[in-house]
Amino acid sequence: MTKKIQIAVLGSSKSICSKKAYQMAEKVGEELAKKSCTVVTGGGKGVMEAALKGAKKAGGLTVGILPWETTNLVNKYADVVIATGIGWSRNSINLNTSDGAIIVEGGAGTLNEITYGYILNKPLVALTPSGGIAEYVADKYLDKRKTQKIIGAKTPEDAVKKILKLAREHKKKKHSLSKLDQELMDLEKGASQYITKKRKK
Repeated sequence: MTKKIQIAVLGSSKSICSKKAYQMAEKVGEELAKKSCTVVTGGGKGVMEAALKGAKKAGGLTVGILPWETTNLVNKYADVVIATGIGWSRNSINLNTSDGAIIVEGGAGTLNEITYGYILNKPLVALTPSGGIAEYVADKYLDKRKTQKIIGAKTPEDAVKKILKLAREHKKKKHSLSKLDQELMDLEKGASQYITKKRKK
């Protein structure tokens, strides 16, 4: 059985979400579900709600990863609810869980998610016409390392097409572990070897 591709939709919370961004996020969710993707968001309102709403409309599976300790504060379109209880540090879980992400509008919180995804070398597509942070980061690298260019898209359909292409290419790469994951594995391996040697003495 092949694992479904999991795509995060990152974007504005209810307080700053424009009507245009909401509509675009809903269409993104719908298009992802049509392509049999699992749609992952932070589980709140605004873009998060819209993306899951669109996915549900197309019969897709939806996941809400919450910053709170309770599952009660999730939007009504999440099938799977994960209450992390770690506040906005849950942004890292959104990206760790996903094979790539689509950015719709967004503010400072979204930027935090984007930078985390960039460090992990995750495929990122920004829906440029939605405005906000998405417009600002589209077709750019975030620093001089140029590890992962954030690809701009003009329509929800275009964004989904691009993120799926990038996610599939990313999965085929031999080095699927992030640098951080590899370093942690190396440390764990070193510690294990040290303990084994100590026991033999």
